[in-house]
Amino acid sequence: MAKETNQLNEEEKEALKFLERDFNQSYQQMRHYDQQIFEIFKFLFTAYTALVGVSVGLFQFGLKEGIDLRLAGVSAIAVAIVLGLFLLGVAVRNRIYFVQVTRYINEQRRLFVVYKPLGFQNCSGMYTDPKLPPYFDWRSSQSWITYTVATLNSILFGVFLYLYLPSNPYRKFYIIISGSILLVIQLFVCIRYLMTREKKNADGAVFGRKC
Repeated sequence: MAKETNQLNEEEKEALKFLERDFNQSYQQMRHYDQQIFEIFKFLFTAYTALVGVSVGLFQFGLKEGIDLRLAGVSAIAVAIVLGLFLLGVAVRNRIYFVQVTRYINEQRRLFVVYKPLGFQNCSGMYTDPKLPPYFDWRSSQSWITYTVATLNSILFGVFLYLYLPSNPYRKFYIIISGSILLVIQLFVCIRYLMTREKKNADGAVFGRKC
């Protein structure tokens, strides 16, 4: 049974103060990681819109003026795809940081709730499970952002193929199949990577270290 606060010795009181400060800082850190994932999505959406607009505009201008600007358009799309894949990886890594910090917060909250300050019973059932949230949760807003980014990357790849491949009866088929394959690969890699982080401590989940 946990000690009452007034029964703690000085060393234990200092440790409790440290945990309280650490809880507050960790909560801010958790919010930072969550916000950063949304910022990545906002940046990518703006970048995608601009680069696709430039590429399609150059392509149409080239057709109108009889100038082959396909290489410029393809290059712009290629840059967007590489950027999108990189930031998709950053978003997945941020999910790992977010989950690890959130689990730590839950563990700290459970410690403080044990003391039942002022008779607090936690009747609402506020999170205290250090095993939650899971690294991959298909229902989370962060997962839906990942799905959206992966889909946009696949659409960009389709635009890339549209500009790159010569016109033929099978071009649309190649574009749809190739874009779908890229989408499946992205989602499989991201989900599989997140699921392999389970049952690891912080060093193992974030840095891959075996402790």
